[in-house]
Amino acid sequence: MDKHLITVDEFKELGRPTSKHLDDDEVTSFISECEDMNIMPAIGLDMYEELSGGGELSEEAKILLNGGKWKETTNEESQSRMCGGLKKALAYFVYAKMSMSDGVILTRSGSMQHDDSYAQRSEDKNRVRRYNEVMNIAEEYLDGCLQYLKQWKGEKIKPVRGTRVHIHAIGD
Repeated sequence: MDKHLITVDEFKELGRPTSKHLDDDEVTSFISECEDMNIMPAIGLDMYEELSGGGELSEEAKILLNGGKWKETTNEESQSRMCGGLKKALAYFVYAKMSMSDGVILTRSGSMQHDDSYAQRSEDKNRVRRYNEVMNIAEEYLDGCLQYLKQWKGEKIKPVRGTRVHIHAIGD
């Protein structure tokens, strides 16, 4: 699958602010991983291929991909809802994953982390807290997309949630 749901520029635009000095190849790798691990299991391979295929999309598919307002109908009641879109959900999944990688790169002599005298690494506790916060946002966006997909397609959708390990530290 050569085409992704978002580009590197869309990642920078849809997610939280990032450095303009990010390596495009690294971001693309994270996009691919997050599509494979978070998006495809949630929406199914057929829907993923429809959305990433590059062909003309229906209005419903455009809302699922880019976000938008839709009407939820239950028991003859109608309520307006918002779908953030799979692109935004994917951008937040990528942001979370990149924040945990913390600039580690693999070299022929092992894993290395660049050091800069003008910057400071965040503590592991803060990185994990930020990761969990961003993953919760990403999962909420994905959940909104799945609710829309369920209404649109009428299929039984099983949310992909609660797959992360939660470790609670006791003390400092």
